[in-house]
Formats: sequence, structure tokens, C-alpha cells
Amino acid sequence: MSLQHPEVVRLDLPARYTYLHILSDCIADMLRQIDGIEDHEMLTYNMQLAAHEACTNIVGHAYAGSQSGNERIVISLALFPHPRRLQIELRDTGRSFDPEEVPTPTLDQAQVHGYGLFLMRNLMDSVTYTPQPGDNHWCLVKHL
Repeated sequence: MSLQHPEVVRLDLPARYTYLHILSDCIADMLRQIDGIEDHEMLTYNMQLAAHEACTNIVGHAYAGSQSGNERIVISLALFPHPRRLQIELRDTGRSFDPEEVPTPTLDQAQVHGYGLFLMRNLMDSVTYTPQPGDNHWCLVKHL
């Protein structure tokens, strides 16, 4: 990859689990362009998992109970050349939350929920969430 400027892909998806494969495909295709990545398959999987966790939180929590049919997730994927990184931004208009109030999961005890934010933070180099009325913003960054 010898880009001077970031390559950007934008998606505007219905906030439904069934469309998350489109995001996964975009992540894989963007990472496929980069030479010299160790364990390319694992990196791709980890980034897809982190992005899916963010989207799952949006669908299951931000839009929980909403039935208008207009719920969307607006996604921007940007592949930056210097420093080489993939940045995934997600926006929604659902309910916001305070990430500091989400307890860290107890890893030695089985639980069904509560791993999403923990996984995102451990799989990515940077995870930020900025809640605003009518515009929640996630930013996930992985240095390559």
C-alpha cells in the first residue's frame, strides 16, 4: 500500500444484525490491501469482532425497543498511510450511555452479557465513545 491520503469507505446501514456482514467484508477488503502484516487472518478477525461488538451494542441497546424502521448505523472506515492504521467510526441516533458505568466482566465466572466493551478495548488500540443528543459516536482505531 503506497497511499498518500487515507482511503475512506462509508456505509449507511439499517440497524439490524443481518447487515453486519457488509461491515465485515469492508474491513477484510481494506486490510487485504496492506502488505507486511503479521497474522493477517487474526488481525482481520479481531477488528471485525470489535466492530461487530460496537454495532451489536447500537442495535441492542441504543435502539432497543425502537420500531420506527428508520434506525441507522452510519459507518466510516478510513485506512491511513502514516502512521498506518485503520479507523472505524460508527454513528447512531439512539439512546446514549456512560461507558464508565459498564462494569468490567468477571472473567473467572460465566456470564451472558457484558463482554462487548471489554472486548473492543482489548482488541483495538483506541476505543472512544462520545454521546451527544441524537448523535452517538464510536471511534475504534487499530495501528497496523
